[in-house]
Amino acid sequence: MSNDDLAKLLGDVQALAALDGDDKINLIRKLETSVASERRLRKTADLKWKQAEKDLDNATRKIEFYEETTVPGKKLSVPKAKSRRPKKGKATALFCLCDWHSEETVDPDTVKGMNAYDLDICKKRLEKLWDKCGFLVEDARSISDVRDAVVWLGGDHITGYIHDELVEGNSLSPTEASLFFQAQAETGISRILSIDGIDRVTVLTSNGNHGRTTSRPRISTGWKNSYEWMAYNNIERVFRDDPRVQFQIARGYHNWLDIQGHACRFHHGDHMKYGGGVGGLTIPVNKKISQWDKATPARYDFFGHFHQFIWNWKWVSCGCLIGYNAYALSIGADPQPPTQTFCVIDKDRGLVKAMPIFVE
Repeated sequence: MSNDDLAKLLGDVQALAALDGDDKINLIRKLETSVASERRLRKTADLKWKQAEKDLDNATRKIEFYEETTVPGKKLSVPKAKSRRPKKGKATALFCLCDWHSEETVDPDTVKGMNAYDLDICKKRLEKLWDKCGFLVEDARSISDVRDAVVWLGGDHITGYIHDELVEGNSLSPTEASLFFQAQAETGISRILSIDGIDRVTVLTSNGNHGRTTSRPRISTGWKNSYEWMAYNNIERVFRDDPRVQFQIARGYHNWLDIQGHACRFHHGDHMKYGGGVGGLTIPVNKKISQWDKATPARYDFFGHFHQFIWNWKWVSCGCLIGYNAYALSIGADPQPPTQTFCVIDKDRGLVKAMPIFVE
């Protein structure tokens, strides 16, 4: 309180003795309000004073610590804060390439304009596919350490002459189509090998039901009568001297590979029969896999043949490059755009990603 305020207060106290009645009561209330206000100000000043003493004490201790621990001429090192970002786990990129039907022709008029396909369109779709492979691997590396890749050549890369109408409609004969497919696959494997940071590529194969030399499918000797099996071996010879590439060419229906500690079973898919039920593929696929698991359990199954992309927690049905055609229309199959399939298998968490690669 200033001297002027104190003098005014004393004057009010002296004036109080000369007053009576309401004037005296009003002056008393005024004096009480002034006293209460002064008490609040004093309390606030005391709190500020105590905080200032604490701040001064903390600053003094910091100065003393700095003087005791700092070597003359050397700055005091401050530990860096640890990053909260989790460490990246190891994972493998998986490219599922199947059902190209390279030489087959799809006339737009036969599918209500929903699709068209010939050799040039096949090449363009494959070029878009190879362009996307590097981006997909880099995207997976945002959460995982991806240093190796698996390329699954899943069959039906050629259509062949298994039906009479295919003799009329295909752009190439089965032998010509095999050479065409072989050249495109070699380009794709080379492009995947060129992805920065990929140290190893494993190529798995499965024979499709279309690329056969016989009119009816063979079971135990199917590989002996497969144009695709021949093409797979020719492709393997091209990369035989590259230590980064390993081939696993199947003779039986199943082709197994351990990926990051998870047992994976690859097959074309034609040994699973879809009867057109309302449950779609899920019921017949789950039943067949359950029977196979009784002999040798698999963590995951990968297959094509049905020209549909579906990701189940235990299996992946992969899309096709050819897209919707007259046969799919005739059986009432779900129309899907032309795709191939990209997956990521993590060492600790298993199959963490399965997605279609759109090629148009």
